[in-house]
Amino acid sequence: MTSTIRSALRSIAVVLAGFAVIALGTTFTFTVLVGDFGYYTSGPAELLIGTLGALASGLAGGIVAARLAAIHPLRHAAALVVPIALDTASIVASAGPESDPLWFDLGGSSILLLGAVVGGYLFVKRRREQAS
Repeated sequence: MTSTIRSALRSIAVVLAGFAVIALGTTFTFTVLVGDFGYYTSGPAELLIGTLGALASGLAGGIVAARLAAIHPLRHAAALVVPIALDTASIVASAGPESDPLWFDLGGSSILLLGAVVGGYLFVKRRREQAS
């Protein structure tokens, strides 16, 4: 296997690992901490906990992707937009009449992506500070 193919496969694996962390974190938050999480089924406290859990999951996923990346750690954290977008598209496509509003799902995805990029940025910043 050439080094280019190996590098591409590693990059894909890194992004998938970051997304796995996001998926585990959001699943834990939305099912264990909050219960039946949704715009119509959650009160203000549950919505706040869900939002903070999504932000923490995004941060953790971005840090994992950046940490595992051999090169360009911030790009790998930002590349989490692909699986997050695919996940959001599947949720929106399967939405029924009783589902959460579109803006609610898109907002949740935006929080995940923002957290992932900030997590990658924080990892890169910390690595630079340690190097100097």
